[in-house]
Amino acid sequence: MAPDSYDTTRDYQTILRFQIEEGLKELERPAQGQFLSSLSCGLTLGIGVFSLLMVTTVLGPLFGDGAVYLLRSGAYTFGFVLAIMSQTELFTEHTTLAVFPVLSGDATSRSLGRLWTLVFVGNIVGGTLFAGFISVSGPALDLIEPEVFIDVASTFIELSPLAVVTGGIMAGWLMALLSWIHTSVGDSISRIAIIIVCTFPIGFGHLPHCVAGNIEVIAGMLAGAQITLLQWAQFLALTTVGNIVGGVVFVALLNYSHVVWGTEGKTVAESIEATEE
Repeated sequence: MAPDSYDTTRDYQTILRFQIEEGLKELERPAQGQFLSSLSCGLTLGIGVFSLLMVTTVLGPLFGDGAVYLLRSGAYTFGFVLAIMSQTELFTEHTTLAVFPVLSGDATSRSLGRLWTLVFVGNIVGGTLFAGFISVSGPALDLIEPEVFIDVASTFIELSPLAVVTGGIMAGWLMALLSWIHTSVGDSISRIAIIIVCTFPIGFGHLPHCVAGNIEVIAGMLAGAQITLLQWAQFLALTTVGNIVGGVVFVALLNYSHVVWGTEGKTVAESIEATEE
């Protein structure tokens, strides 16, 4: 992810510079590549959902509820590890990463909107395809019971709109922190550890994530959950808004501001230039 390799953590100015460079690279990527990468990401992220559902079904009869909940929360991180380490396009990473070049004046809000749209649609399409796949393969392999699909999906739909938005903010915040911290380290072991640390609370709290959560809800609907299209659309919309707010406000804007205004006597432009020295 970073332009050069290293084994020590970076200072905050260097992190911002690399975030801007990486964001520009993504914004300038051809649309076909962006969409196909995000489609692949949506499919890959589903492996975490599959693992969560499989652990719940297979280990549920063997262990207590607390142990199973802990194990499935850990299994949930697998999808994020695979999707992020394979360097495919994940929407909740770009709610932060692609914002920095816009804040620095190196890119336009129009290019940001184009990237967000392509990545979001690709993630949702890929995740929906994976949901359809596991709704068939899970029961066929005797690894996921239909009732598990329904129970997991229903927990999202039963939440109040306020709970979905605030939970989505927390999930977006954690994913944006992952993107920021990921740039500060270079070795693969550290990067995997960061992914697990940042995504485990999402799995343990079952926080609404617009891509992973969509997979769970769609799979539940295909398994027979009493979830209407309107309920699904409301969940997806509120979760997406929450994820964007969490990433943009609590990480992109705050971290950008504290870096560019953190050097006394320097303007914003001068602070950005200082990170390149």
